[in-house]
Amino acid sequence: MPKFVFCLLVLCLTTVSTNAQESASPTIAAPKTDQGLDATLWMQTSVEHDFACVQAYRLATLQATQALYDPCWTAATEQQAGYAQLPPAVILDLDETVLNNAPFMGRLVKQDSSWNQNLWEEWVRSKKSTAVPGVKPFLQKLVSQGIAVYFITNRHFKLETPTVENLSQVLDMPITKSQVLFQKEKPDWNWNKTSRRAEVARNHRIILLLGDDYNDFVYQGKLTPQERVTQGKRYQQYWGERWIILPNPVYGDWEKALYHYDNALPTAEKLQLKLDALKTLNQ
Repeated sequence: MPKFVFCLLVLCLTTVSTNAQESASPTIAAPKTDQGLDATLWMQTSVEHDFACVQAYRLATLQATQALYDPCWTAATEQQAGYAQLPPAVILDLDETVLNNAPFMGRLVKQDSSWNQNLWEEWVRSKKSTAVPGVKPFLQKLVSQGIAVYFITNRHFKLETPTVENLSQVLDMPITKSQVLFQKEKPDWNWNKTSRRAEVARNHRIILLLGDDYNDFVYQGKLTPQERVTQGKRYQQYWGERWIILPNPVYGDWEKALYHYDNALPTAEKLQLKLDALKTLNQ
């Protein structure tokens, strides 16, 4: 074969191989850890986050006042009958609803690590959580109207003392231990908050529920992301009226649903499942 023909053949084969590589779909590599960088920065630095919270609490103030004059009004699905004459109460979640833990989440980002139980307990005991924007004037208004305030949290009961002290400090009002219902405080008080809402509902008409997670309003079990949306639509009449939701793009059951609630999965597998769930223009 003449030399120039051989060189031309090699050049053509090389070009075909290069074009094939360029046209192949690129593989998206999962990040090393579950950092939540943008979401954490949004919570820490954006005016949008702060005033989304203020907006939620202003709406809650209006709804609480309206609810006082309607004895048939209840926000708790656990409350079915015999509540009209009970004194009113509001139930709030704690983390990212009343207490802002953005510095703790920032620490995880800086350390390039996922959520860690030991670090979390260290953070809670430091009592450095701040108040979510808008919550203090809301709670002050409730107290002035004679509305009882309860907090239902999935913090473990062993963190009761620093949590109550932190709450009292940042809210500028005395919070008693009886107002805060912790996970594992009683044998049946688990991650599902239903039994604790029912506990408050026995002696109070619950006029508002506030939280940042679906579980703060009604428990639906371990649903897929689409099932969570479908079930949420069943309660259209509650959202923005009796249920007020606060923004939290960093963590929650919405995230767990993406990796099938399997916390034991390696971080890389969780991240890959999240990437697989992303919608693109071609879908």
